[in-house]
Amino acid sequence: MTEAKRKVLSPSYLKTFNCIASACENSCCIGFNIRIDPETFSKYKVENDPVIRKLFEENIYIIRSSTAKQDYITINPTKDYRCPFLTEEKLCFLQCRKGEQYLSEICASFPCIGNIFNGVLEKSATLACPEAARLALLQTEAMDLIEVEEPDDTRNFVYNLLNTEDEIFQNKPAKHLSELREFTWSILKDRRYHLDDRVVFLGAFMEEVDRLEKVSAVDRIPDLILSYTALFTDASAMKDITTIPVSPVPRISLFLPPAIRVILPSIESDRYLRCFSKFLEGIRFYASTSYTQVGKCYEEAYQRYYSPFMREHDYILENYLLNYVFIKLFPYDLNGNSVYYSYLLLAVNYALLKMQLVGISAYQQELTVDTAIMVIQSYTKAVEHKYPILHNLIQALKQNHLDSLAHITVFVKD
Repeated sequence: MTEAKRKVLSPSYLKTFNCIASACENSCCIGFNIRIDPETFSKYKVENDPVIRKLFEENIYIIRSSTAKQDYITINPTKDYRCPFLTEEKLCFLQCRKGEQYLSEICASFPCIGNIFNGVLEKSATLACPEAARLALLQTEAMDLIEVEEPDDTRNFVYNLLNTEDEIFQNKPAKHLSELREFTWSILKDRRYHLDDRVVFLGAFMEEVDRLEKVSAVDRIPDLILSYTALFTDASAMKDITTIPVSPVPRISLFLPPAIRVILPSIESDRYLRCFSKFLEGIRFYASTSYTQVGKCYEEAYQRYYSPFMREHDYILENYLLNYVFIKLFPYDLNGNSVYYSYLLLAVNYALLKMQLVGISAYQQELTVDTAIMVIQSYTKAVEHKYPILHNLIQALKQNHLDSLAHITVFVKD
């Protein structure tokens, strides 16, 4: 009998991904609150193995107030944020004892995240996984999406199920999400312009989409896309963005202090804390150092280490952004926020990563591929994956009137 298969849309790097298990330098079983789907929990409740049953009784608890499938049951991590089922050999005790089919939906799928968009299953990998980060970020050619097949019984963790024809989206930009996603993908992949300029241009576009929603004119989005596509291909028109004068001092004085106040107390990962500490030390961000002096350190590191590295490896951050917009269904926001809010999340992630890479290059007096991968992977796991951190940072920027496109341009553009 022929095995039933289904079609999946995914970035091309995913077809070569294989979990490296105990060889992984930053296990996915450390640093996450691990959730269990009800179907898996039903199996666990009738487990007769006394060793496993004791572990369940001591480490699994129910969030009875939640209605979301993935929040129904959770595993209580140890004091050092490890899954209690993780062995000293960095392998899953449950899988070793009972087989892969015994894992929860998220554990069986990770780092792959699924979305069902207009009836099509889309899969990509979160870059919180070091091996996925290497595969995704180190592609020198522009990231492509390909259609593959997988067995119909493959277990997937589906994060979002979205149909743009639903009535609730008829007066929302999500009605035209297919076109918005295609436009975003084409802009971020186009290497005629520096990535900073592509990010700023995308912000100008999303600001206009936001405006159309406010005046109940979302059906003008396809025309807006045509207009901005023409603008992007006009080098003279793009000079308004490419020639914007920049200085690191406003970025250091306006963006970095609230970022530190929000992020530093929220860091639970020793791996990422080391990265963040090296970043601050690299640019000499001390209480006794003026913003002008910090800006001078930043600019020197940017010119001496970061810029030469990125001239040869500019695809790394491009791939980060492309993977980000695909996995997030950008510019859709699951929490109901505007497309410009979604853009703020993207731009803040990009700005933070750039600043950290510059600072760490100053600390190490070099920037290498391995360092770039480690920073992006540990940041994704420690910060990007924890929505409240970035949400709180954006709220802090808003409270200080620092969320305009003019300010975001200062934060992302060198």
